[in-house]
Amino acid sequence: MATEEKNNKPKSSSTKNSGTNISRSSAAGSRSASGSPARNPQRRTSSASSHSSQHSKDVALDKFGSEVSAPAPKKKKKKTPQPKNPLKRFAASLFPQSGDSKGEIARKIVLLVAIAVLIGTLAFLIWQVTTMEKGGRQTLSIAASANVPFESSVINTPYSQPAYVENPTYELVTTAGTKEPEYIDLTPVTNTPLNVDFGPLKARNPDVRAWVKITGTLINNAVMADTDGSQYYIDHNMDGQSSASGEIFASYRNKMDGTDDNIILFGHNMRSGYYFAYVNHYVPDSDSSEPIAFYKKHPTIMLQRDGGECEFYKIFAGIVVNTDPQYGEVFDYTSKTQFNSADEFNEYILDVMDRSWFYTDVDLQYGDKLLTLSTCYWPIRRDVPTRFAILARKVRPGESEEVDTTLAERNWNPKLFDYYYQMNPWYEWYGRSWDSSKLLSY
Repeated sequence: MATEEKNNKPKSSSTKNSGTNISRSSAAGSRSASGSPARNPQRRTSSASSHSSQHSKDVALDKFGSEVSAPAPKKKKKKTPQPKNPLKRFAASLFPQSGDSKGEIARKIVLLVAIAVLIGTLAFLIWQVTTMEKGGRQTLSIAASANVPFESSVINTPYSQPAYVENPTYELVTTAGTKEPEYIDLTPVTNTPLNVDFGPLKARNPDVRAWVKITGTLINNAVMADTDGSQYYIDHNMDGQSSASGEIFASYRNKMDGTDDNIILFGHNMRSGYYFAYVNHYVPDSDSSEPIAFYKKHPTIMLQRDGGECEFYKIFAGIVVNTDPQYGEVFDYTSKTQFNSADEFNEYILDVMDRSWFYTDVDLQYGDKLLTLSTCYWPIRRDVPTRFAILARKVRPGESEEVDTTLAERNWNPKLFDYYYQMNPWYEWYGRSWDSSKLLSY
């Protein structure tokens, strides 16, 4: 009876293991064979099927060694609570917070660095513009105090750099000019001798050594001494304030006492037109029918040293110079303040004339005093450090300051440096073409 009661219980495949199922099936078969009443065949079939399915599941699980469980639910990331105050919320979105992920922190740091660079750049540009404007106003004021006022025709004319200086083109030019015929006034300007009052200037700054002026331009400046070679006045004004314009200053090698064989002056090429911006106007305009028209109108420079009288200098050369050895030859024009022999002087003048972008009727000889004005000029790129310099010699005793500019001409083959030739492969130096008979001591 106990056996029959056990068999009458409903079977559940989900709660029986395979060993129990097999033994119960054998017992049921024995009873049927011994004449016991047969069970419902449909129920036996269903039971057998259930047992078989359970057995297959057990075998499959046994192959894997463990049952496969459902994946655990993903943990939700806790969001950093946002402050209600808009300013605090903005700060939280900008600056790294304690609950930020590593990626979010990195993103915010990159953003902060970019903002810092932008602010720094804008601040520098604002500083440049404001100090440039201040420098122009200060130059006018200094000139008035020194009794060397600017010509009204110059300061009342809006300044703009020539297009051929601002954006030089590299085209093979075989003739003098590609523009339509144009009228250009080539009458040289008339100089009014300098009569500088150095008293107010020296009281303001004892480093003042001289005054330089080119009539008809905005070059009308005090000249400062570079006493220690630090180029202090490259970014400081006469009052010792930081300035993008700086001041015109002489080489630290110059004594500025009348004994210098070559006075070398440096100044910035400012977009305002002040300081040495007009030096670059002596760069020939290859597209013009008068490529050196500016020289023909402004062929002289005036200089007055503290304690001296006005001196006139005749411009005889304009050169483009590389200052970085990685781009080729560096022509050393900034150290030649003294010439110890005629040979040294002659060699220097020949080297200059090989590089000059124009020739003039000005002759030279050993013993002449020279004046050099140098500023930045970028005929290739701004990251290629090049300079343009004009050179002049002092008018000799008894000589007229006038220059016959009708005999001046453009030199179409100046000697340059390696990188310039790489960028402009159609250019090539064919050797010396200047009339060396104009070097009287050669």
